[in-house]
Order: sequence, then C-alpha cells, then structure tokens
Amino acid sequence: MKKHVKYILLAVIIICAAVGGGVYYTLPLSVRMVEVVPQTAELNFTEQGTVRTGRAVLVFPAFHGEISQIFVAEGQAVSAGEPLVSVKADSLILRLEQVNNGIRGLEAQLENVEIEAENTRSRLNSTLQSLRGELRAVDAQANMSGMAFANQQEVYNEQIRLQQVVIASHENELARVSETLERTEILYEGGVVPLVELTSARTAVSVAQANLEAANTQLAVIVAGAGVSDTEHFEGIRASLTAQIEGLNAQLSQDSTAAARALIESQIAVEQLTAEQLRQEIANAVITAPVDGIITTLHAQNTNMLSAATPVAEITTSGETEIHVYVSTQDINSIKVGDSVNLTLRQRAEDIHFSGVVTEIENAAVVRFTALGVEERKVGLRILPQIAVDEGGLGLVLGDGFAVDVTFSLFREEGRLIVPRTAVFKADGRDMVWIVDGGRARAAYVVTGMELRTDVIIESGVEVGQVVVVNANNEGLRDGVRVVRE
Repeated sequence: MKKHVKYILLAVIIICAAVGGGVYYTLPLSVRMVEVVPQTAELNFTEQGTVRTGRAVLVFPAFHGEISQIFVAEGQAVSAGEPLVSVKADSLILRLEQVNNGIRGLEAQLENVEIEAENTRSRLNSTLQSLRGELRAVDAQANMSGMAFANQQEVYNEQIRLQQVVIASHENELARVSETLERTEILYEGGVVPLVELTSARTAVSVAQANLEAANTQLAVIVAGAGVSDTEHFEGIRASLTAQIEGLNAQLSQDSTAAARALIESQIAVEQLTAEQLRQEIANAVITAPVDGIITTLHAQNTNMLSAATPVAEITTSGETEIHVYVSTQDINSIKVGDSVNLTLRQRAEDIHFSGVVTEIENAAVVRFTALGVEERKVGLRILPQIAVDEGGLGLVLGDGFAVDVTFSLFREEGRLIVPRTAVFKADGRDMVWIVDGGRARAAYVVTGMELRTDVIIESGVEVGQVVVVNANNEGLRDGVRVVRE
C-alpha cells in the first residue's frame, strides 16, 4: 500500500512540473520596447569653462633667484609698474662692486700708460737734442782736424771722447729697444699685437746690441793706436750719430702706446658691459606688473625660488568678456572657429542658458588633470558669449573666474530614425535588431549610421512606426517568441 502512495505522489510531481514548464514557455516575454519615429539626431558633449573678463598676461622674471618679498595677493588690482615680487640681489650687488673696482684699476693703468708715454717722449727728445749737438761738434771737428789741435795727442784724446759719446748713444738705443721689446712681449701674450711686430722688436734689440759691440770694438782699436785716418774716424761717428737721430725721429713720429691703450680700453669696455648687465639684473630684481589688471593667479606664493621659465603671476586685464575652455584632442577636429555653442551658468534658483561663438582655437595641446587626477591632453578655446553682460533681460552677471558649462554640438540632423545602441546586436558579422511584429519578436538586418552618445542612427532595415526591443541581449529572445511591453 505504501508503495502505491509513493508512486502516486511521484506521478503528481511529474505532471505539475510538465504543466508548469508548459505554462512558462507559453507565457509572453516581458521586454522594454521603443517605437521608431523620426527624431533629431544630435551628438554633443559638455566641458566646464572659466570666465575671463580681459586678456591674461603671464609675468616672467628676467632671471632666477631666491624670493625676497611678495607685495601682492591673488584677486588684487595692480597698476602697470607696480612691484609684484622681489628677488634677493646681494650677490649681484657684490659682483657689481667688484667689476667697478676692476674698471677703476684699468682706468688707472690707462692713465699710467699716457704718463709713461709722455716721459718716454721727453727722454727721447732730450737724447735727440744731445745727439744733434754731438753731430754738429763732429762736423766742426772734422772741418778743422788738421789745424785745430796742437799735437797728435790731442787728436787721439778727441777721437776717444767722440767714440765714447757714440757708445753712450748706442747704450741708450739698446735700452730703448729693450724696453719696447718687453712691452711688445706683454702685448703679444695678451693677443693685442701680431707675431710680426714681436719679431721686429726682437730684431731691433739684436741690431742695437751689434751696434754697441761694434762701437766698443772701435774704441778698443783707437785706444790700441791702430791706424785709422781722421776722415774715416769722423765719417764713422757721423754715420752712427745720423742713424740714431733718424731712429729717434721715427720713434717720436709713431704712437708707441696705441697697442697698450687698445688692450686696456677693450678690457674696460668688456667690464663696462658686465657692469651694465649687472645693473640691469639688479633693477630686474623687483618684478613689476607690465599692465593694469587683476592678479588672477600668483604662482610665486607657492615657491621660494623664481625661474626664468616659470611665471611669477598671471594678470587679467579689463576688456571683452570671454570664456576659456579646454577640449579633448579626440573632439577638437570637429570644432572650428565660428561654431555656435550652448552655455549654461549654474544657479541655485534656476540655471541660465545662453549661447556663444568659438572665436579662437589654440595650436597646441596642453596637459590637464581631471578631478580624479587623470592626465588628459586638451586644446584651449576662446568663446564669446552672445548676450549683454550686466544688462537687462536675464540679469546675467559673469564675473572673472566664474564656471560656465559649454556644450558643443558635433552633429545634428532632423528627421532621422534612431534606436538605443543596446537594441543593436551582431549576427554573422551584420547588425540586427529585434522587431516586435504581431506580439512576437523577429530578428531583422539593419544598416547603421553614426553612433551618438546613447543611440545609433538606422539608415535602413526599420520603418517608421515599427517597434524594436531595447535590450537585444535578453536571454529569452529568439525568433517567434511572444513578447509584451515591460
């Protein structure tokens, strides 16, 4: 008896399961549907922009250095020439004093060159007059050599005296050219005079030494009593004195200090340029505002050092109101100057909507960071709002730094058939949708067009008024399955 009860219960369970399964498979599938009707197909995106009521001017320091004092704050109005930041210039002032001392030392050297040149000219003139006197004496002695002296001893003594005069003049000449050689060597080492001038000075010393040796040899001959006629003796002395006089005249006619002056003057010029540069840097140690405006960003407040590559501050001048916004490089090629944009100023009571026009697109992308710290490459744009600010109507007030949503329209066409992107699925490499026909789902091939943010344009395959399933990935969907609107 118990076995019969078990069999009956098992049969009841099987019958209930079969009936339940049949009921489940015969019930219609509940899905979301949408009717396909002509709509405005539009693709847009929104970025947050910032209001600028004038031109932004970045202020850079002329050189790097440690900040000494900051005179302004963000939001402060400044005038052109007003101090913004100062840099410590102690080392520059010390260097300037050192350079000025060097200039004074070089100027003293230049003055000494002139004094030395004047002393040399005076000494040469004195020697020249002495040689001319001796030459006149030689001429007089030669004219009367046969009768001016009482005996041969007087002639002998006079020859020795004259030869000693010649030797003294040769010694003076050697001293002069030796001094010139010493000065020329210094100038040559300084790169002021060429090698040929140094060689000429050395040759002059060699000639003077040879002349002195020859004069000393002549004196030894006279003292030894070797035979030299009066005529030959006086001609030799006359020729020596004449050559020395001509050499002194040539030296007096030349500016022997030109090279030395040129060297010192060039050194002074270099030092003066250095001093001027230092004075300019000291003057630039106080960075001033180049224009009238408002300090919108004060970069200097976040560091203790200034660099010529980093701005000190950003000053916004008064002028036409613009909206600055940055757009991703993925979208920038779809935007051009003259495009219209929709602007939204968020308000607590009610948002204000107005339009604007793109007036400028920058040439290069910059790195921007999202609120989550994600790095993005974006391009800057300038938008001119198409509404009178602060005048009637909406009572719109756009202050510098206000945030404004900027909506760009990349595509817009009227009367297009669009469906949600989730309604399209792939089968055999082709796009398809589920069309609801007579309460049952039917797969249909379609040709899709541009993808919008959440929808896609249907070029063909679906007609106006047809209904499609919104979620094509519903596991219960198959050809012919009964469906009802969710």
